[in-house]
Order: sequence, then structure tokens, then C-alpha cells
Amino acid sequence: MARATAEPSAKRAKVGEADEEEDPLVRRKEEVVRLLERARAKGKGNARAKKELLTVCADLQAKNGKLLRRLPPELWQKILDENLHQNDELALAMTCRFFREKHKDLGKKVETNLNTRRLLDLWSSGKTASHTLGWFRWVCDTFEFRPGLEWSWERVKGAVYEGDLVNYAAFQGSVEILRWLTEEKGWELNEDTGLWAGKGGSVEVLKYLRGRGYYLGTGTCSWAASRGC
Repeated sequence: MARATAEPSAKRAKVGEADEEEDPLVRRKEEVVRLLERARAKGKGNARAKKELLTVCADLQAKNGKLLRRLPPELWQKILDENLHQNDELALAMTCRFFREKHKDLGKKVETNLNTRRLLDLWSSGKTASHTLGWFRWVCDTFEFRPGLEWSWERVKGAVYEGDLVNYAAFQGSVEILRWLTEEKGWELNEDTGLWAGKGGSVEVLKYLRGRGYYLGTGTCSWAASRGC
């Protein structure tokens, strides 16, 4: 009986997948993207394809908007509170008009907050996400950064500093991202980087910093010990 009950569900799932794959808008979007890629490979432009891509994307957005509006407000609230990291909200808002509208309706702020208290609160709550190198690349391409790191009373209001992102990478425990920021982009480690690495509790990052000749002070060691390093 269990097998007989499961089979229709599996068939429905396969039908749903097939319907999604056969969406003419999605298929046409992929075709136009390939046209543009071939044109770029030849060093040429394709104004007609670019215009069509904008039209297809607008149609897809309208179609998806109708589907998303079926979700009740309480479900959106749960998605925002439990399933979306705060530092991903701005990236999503820049790519999804419906999300921006829903975010506004719920009275939520769209921000990327890298301040000390916010990160430590997230760490304590267990909600800290490990952002990918792609996310860091997006942030670097999207925001204008000031060099180094300034004390809170010396910072330019609303400015983002290179040191903020370097310390965030150390805090989340990513040697790959730290290496990309410091070795490829040329951003410098700062006097707080070790402290953030200790707060994050990553042995790999601490080893990387020592390998770079970075001094790990008593504050860093105390934080690392409290994190189980």
C-alpha cells in the first residue's frame, strides 16, 4: 500500500519538473543568453538580443510575481526571520522587485550590517551564515570602499571600509576569502583582524595569520580559547 501511495506523488513531482523545464519564457531566456555569449566571444554586440532579454526577464518577473503573491504574509515573515541571512537581504533586494515590495510592506530594513555587536549577536544566536567568495565579490563590486579601518568616532558616516570585510572574512573562518582579499585585491590586515579571527574560533584562520607574520595578542588567544580552539 505504501508503494501504491508513493507512486502518484512521484509521478506528480516528475510532471511538475517537466512543466518547469518546458516553460517557454525560461527556454527563450536561455536561448537569448547564449546568443549574447556567442556575440561577446566574437567581440561583437547584439542590441536586438539585449532588448529581447530585457523583455523576457520582465515577463518572467511578472509571472513569478503572481506566484509569489499567493504566499500569505505570515509565511513571508517566517522566510525573512528564519531562512534569510540579514547580510543577504540587500543582494536579494537588488535582484527581485517583488522581494523589495514585500520587505517594505513588512516594515523591514534592507541593509548589510558589519558592526561588531551585530556580528557577535548573530554568532551567539547561531544564525551566522558563512558567506561564499561569490558574496564577497558581489559586495566588492557593488559598494565603494575606503582603505584601511577607522575607529568608530573617526569613521565617515555610511562608509564601508576594506578592514570591515577583511575582519568579517576572518570572523566567519574563511582562509580562501582572506587570501583573496589580501593577496589578490591587496587589502591589508589590520590590528583587529586577529581579534575577529579569535572571536570566530577558526584554527585555520589563526594559522593563516601566523603564517603571514601577524601577531596574535592575548585578546585574540582569550577569544579563541573561549570558542574552543
